[in-house]
Amino acid sequence: MLKGRVINLNGGIYKVLLEDSNIISVKARGKLRSEKQYAVNQKSYSKKAVLQTIKNSPKVGDIVYIENDMIDHYEPRKNELIRPDIANVDQILLVFAAKEPDFSFYLLDLFIVNIIKQNIKPCIVISKIDKLNDNELNDLKKSLEYYQNMGYPVLYVNSKSGEGVDKVKEALDNKITVLSGQTGAGKSTLINAIIPDFNLKTSEISFALGRGKHTTRETNLYIYNNGFIGDTPGFSKLDVLGVDKNELSSLFIDFKDYSCRFKDCNHTENIMGCSIKEAAKNGEILSSRYDSYLKMYKQLLEGEKK
Repeated sequence: MLKGRVINLNGGIYKVLLEDSNIISVKARGKLRSEKQYAVNQKSYSKKAVLQTIKNSPKVGDIVYIENDMIDHYEPRKNELIRPDIANVDQILLVFAAKEPDFSFYLLDLFIVNIIKQNIKPCIVISKIDKLNDNELNDLKKSLEYYQNMGYPVLYVNSKSGEGVDKVKEALDNKITVLSGQTGAGKSTLINAIIPDFNLKTSEISFALGRGKHTTRETNLYIYNNGFIGDTPGFSKLDVLGVDKNELSSLFIDFKDYSCRFKDCNHTENIMGCSIKEAAKNGEILSSRYDSYLKMYKQLLEGEKK
């Protein structure tokens, strides 16, 4: 059998990079389309396992084995994402614009929760830094120092001038990296800055909608710097489906520094004497982080009532 990594999926056709560096286009065997198994429905807030049809077709990033021009099977995954649909990721570059569209701490926290849930490391990239004046940029950097102290690298770039791009290149070395994040933040422009001859379409901001018209329509892995860069379709909406409300606080790793004296405390505003609530009030926990937690917890709680 031939062995390789899926680097593109479009319309049921898989492009596979083989061990000899050749790239071939193949389909997957029918047995890899779906199977019946008991599992938690990720589109539901319920955590009860039910018998359902699970899609088990290969994903971009999978190590696959090919026989008679068909993908026969793939190796067990170390992780996988549903949105974007990709597997075996080392890190995710969360690309967020400093401005146009406006920076959102809640959206950043929502992405981080989804990434941490999958045991993938986030790296935060702030693009379009030229859109801010010096005072605005310094204020943003001061807030983002909190994320650096949590162990999440934060890089600042102006993709058009090239400022900060070398730091991003260093972060990509020998890793499978997915670019994701805020719609309209310039993910495709950043890839073009990293790989100058890369011919991916980019688009300007849609001021009418307040978000970018992202032109990426399929998931791809591009060979770069002893690793791969993944470019994926943009998102207009994220949620916390698949996360249990009781595990949400564990995905906010900065909360772990505080031992709440209440057993099974949900750390919401209604709990008097909660150490995490008090830490947010005192500024020890970034207020926007606590606000993000409350918003996500409310979303999960409301989902359980449906």
